[in-house]
Amino acid sequence: MWLAQFIGMSAITGVVSFLPLYITQLGVTGESSLGLWAGILMGATSFCAALSNPYWGTLADRKGRKQMVERVLLVFGCIMMAMALVTSAWQLLLLRVFQGLCGGFMASATALGISLTPKNKIPFVVGMFQTALIVGGAMGPMLGGIIADSFGYRLPFVVFGILCLLTLLVIRFSVQEHFTPVPKNAGNSVRATLHYLWGMGEMRTMLLILFLAQFAMQSIGPILPIYIQGMVQGSDSLASISGTIIAIGGITSALASASMGYVCRFVSHKRILLVASLLCGISFIGQLAASNVIALGTLRALNGFCIGMMIPSANTIVTYLIPAEKRGAAYGVTNGATLMGNVLGPLSAGFLSMAWGLTGIFYLTAGLFLAVFALLFWQSKEQKQAQEYISAGAH
Repeated sequence: MWLAQFIGMSAITGVVSFLPLYITQLGVTGESSLGLWAGILMGATSFCAALSNPYWGTLADRKGRKQMVERVLLVFGCIMMAMALVTSAWQLLLLRVFQGLCGGFMASATALGISLTPKNKIPFVVGMFQTALIVGGAMGPMLGGIIADSFGYRLPFVVFGILCLLTLLVIRFSVQEHFTPVPKNAGNSVRATLHYLWGMGEMRTMLLILFLAQFAMQSIGPILPIYIQGMVQGSDSLASISGTIIAIGGITSALASASMGYVCRFVSHKRILLVASLLCGISFIGQLAASNVIALGTLRALNGFCIGMMIPSANTIVTYLIPAEKRGAAYGVTNGATLMGNVLGPLSAGFLSMAWGLTGIFYLTAGLFLAVFALLFWQSKEQKQAQEYISAGAH
């Protein structure tokens, strides 16, 4: 399942590095048109997947998680290979939208993996799945770029399509799921399930945290090279420096996620979220004050580490909150929140940089993390008071 998550994420993100270049071969010319089409093609898949994921997660709860993962991988493989045959940007956009609407891979795969896991190992498995997504998200664009530079922009789509189909075979013959299909009724419909999930206060808080974590990772990326340029004026290595600083955040995030199984033995997930949200807010403020790339890189490393702790902690809390028969839907909703962070992060960075300058997104993200810290602190205080009240009543 780790391999499936890794390959799936690599295939989904692998086209990012060359997609803007690919559309030049489809007749799109002019810098402004290229920028517009690249943004639409990138955002369309994530937006449609965010909307459709709760449905596919609910369906996986009824039909079986393994069956849903196999269906999604089959569709993804075919769509990827079809993208190599398009002759216009509109055809590519339709396929990207269709890919998003047929999403649900991450939610179903996570739910399948958790269903095979003993309860005491869930934090470890959630953390390891997060490393698969992080490493896959980093390796995919690099592999796609290498293949595109060596063999042209169409072949990577074929390669990623074949990888999806090979992953389908791995899951088909190596993963055993003991699942009894559940008949559809009013209680497990998409609307009823979403109403149930949204009615839980802690679930709403976890959705906010997962959205914000992804928002923070995606919002800074587009403007970071420009921000660094002011620190290293005249340098010929701007792209390398920017890439290294972005990579540092991903590496520390993966290390933090991989260590969750150990850390949570000593610290509760809610305490991890409380401390990490505070440190994230402080580190974003610190990045505004950073005067050189070493200080900026150090703060980005702290950023990545804290976010790498928050995402698996929030997902683990969701796992414990939700009954096993509704976890596919729950992961569909949480994955939808994450994908909306993917969509809104870069958009917010662009609009805020025009309105308030490059520092605007740093202030906004820092403020949001500090607001989450205040919310978590208030919730923990309320829960403590409730426990004391119950204890006093028992006495």
